[in-house]
Amino acid sequence: MRPPSQRQDPLRTPLNDILGSEGNVRVLRVLAFTQEPMGRATTARRAELNASGVRRILDRLAELGLVEALGSGRNRSVRIRNRHPLAAAIRALFVEERRTYERFLDAVRRAFDRPRFPARAVWIESPEARAPGTVHMGVLGPPDAIERAVDIVQNQLRSAEQELATQFVVHGYTNADALALSDEEAERLNDLTLVYGWLPQEWLQRSGGPVLSHRFLDERARQLAMAIADLVPNDPSIIDRARHWIERQLEAADRRHARDLEEWDRLLSQLSLQQIQAFLREDSERADRLRQSMPFVEVLSGAERKQLLEEASQ
Repeated sequence: MRPPSQRQDPLRTPLNDILGSEGNVRVLRVLAFTQEPMGRATTARRAELNASGVRRILDRLAELGLVEALGSGRNRSVRIRNRHPLAAAIRALFVEERRTYERFLDAVRRAFDRPRFPARAVWIESPEARAPGTVHMGVLGPPDAIERAVDIVQNQLRSAEQELATQFVVHGYTNADALALSDEEAERLNDLTLVYGWLPQEWLQRSGGPVLSHRFLDERARQLAMAIADLVPNDPSIIDRARHWIERQLEAADRRHARDLEEWDRLLSQLSLQQIQAFLREDSERADRLRQSMPFVEVLSGAERKQLLEEASQ
């Protein structure tokens, strides 16, 4: 679309400039969920934009009075300026956007509250593979029944299709497929969101490479836990979402997974926010064991998990 030939009055239509590009929207989405100042580099990583582009966006938003900068030089950070008359409304807009997505996930997950086949996992696949109004789903099932499993999943999603005005395309996989993914399949699995069950470690890798060592997996889980501990104060709702996910999973979990889920539920219900942060950072055998099944991971998208790991490894 060509830029309009006639500019509207910015006093009457400030959102034209504030939300005038996808870059602006991405940056504001990142800043909307924290009251604390955030470094420009961190803002760029979380918005998945290059640093120079984010610098120009932040400078423009500062000119418009919506963003304020603090500090100087390399330590300069930014935040939404709460005194701006539209600040609260813009924060509320992104909160509602997130709630809309959560309602979408709830509608999809309700389709699997009572699974009618022995599926190990069902997930939403990468948004890169989506056409407008279409969502790709993956199902992990037994080799001798995967075609039937795909048909059952498709049928279980019928009510969600009507409720959400969305078409679901279901792809079937077996454990062996984790080691033989095509480029197209690997792309679809680049940013998966689990809606039912558990994903084996080889599926979480999604690269077809060798199985990672326990030491490597423990360290990766520790890094992710540290990143989640930093995230929790800015988004305490992740605790309620994790407990809601645990409640759903307990209905179908095997004995070993049920034990870890129940232990997590006790921790999240009994500990304070600060104690949960401390446990996520704790250096102990119990923390190492439970970090391998963190419920927080399952309520984040693949992109959010990747982002947290990248920040943790800085």
